[in-house]
Amino acid sequence: MKVSQCLAAMALLAAQSSAISILLPLYVYPEDSLAAWNSAGLFSTIAAYPDVQWQIIVNPASGPGNTSANPYPDSNYIAGISKLNSYSNVQTIGYVDTATGGRPYSSVTADIQAYANWANYSPKNIAVKGIFFDDFTVSTTQASYTYASNITNYAHEHVSGASVIFNPGGLSPVKYFDYADTIVEFENYYSDYASPKTISSISASGAPLGNSAVLIHDTTATSATIDSLVHTLNADGVEFIYFTQDCCYNAINAAFLLSLAAAVNAG
Repeated sequence: MKVSQCLAAMALLAAQSSAISILLPLYVYPEDSLAAWNSAGLFSTIAAYPDVQWQIIVNPASGPGNTSANPYPDSNYIAGISKLNSYSNVQTIGYVDTATGGRPYSSVTADIQAYANWANYSPKNIAVKGIFFDDFTVSTTQASYTYASNITNYAHEHVSGASVIFNPGGLSPVKYFDYADTIVEFENYYSDYASPKTISSISASGAPLGNSAVLIHDTTATSATIDSLVHTLNADGVEFIYFTQDCCYNAINAAFLLSLAAAVNAG
């Protein structure tokens, strides 16, 4: 093999090894001076691995929590989100609940618009780059597909360059990939995750792994096991992952987060 071919192959391997990214549901209040996010090792971990890409879901109040009188998040969230936005390897994503398709369209779009308005806050950059639609439906009715299409279109029209993520928490009908950039195809306890069976079930459903996310909570695995799982998920072509020892995404173990980022960086 020529030197140029060898270098090209090495570059391709490096690109492939870092393909998987982290989707972090950040349901932790930042606290004064960003104490909670700092103690979680959030910023230091992001900085330690600049090649690891993050989409970080911010969720002030099961949504933006804005009012007409106060259209922006509180000062702690402003400080935290603007700091996250200062990293080139981070995109902040706004949380919106859909109540499995039962939440009125007007309520969903009001939340999207509230996040969109954050881009107008001139003192700091708190603009989000996408919307995470939680508790998403798996219904195959035309009404549900229309709902998905309409809220996705609204997000794209109002949030600049929006990434759209659906989270049904399990396997989604493949047609929903026509609307979302990413769908969470597995969100469950670590004890319920079985690699490669879980990935096989996602593939068998017809879902594109390159647009799929795997979120695993109540993790009891060691760092070495996480390394192996991340390597396998990356090799399978999964787009986003997140492992946490917590049940509900409202606590982060700094050492565990650093280990996860290191595993993703290694590919």
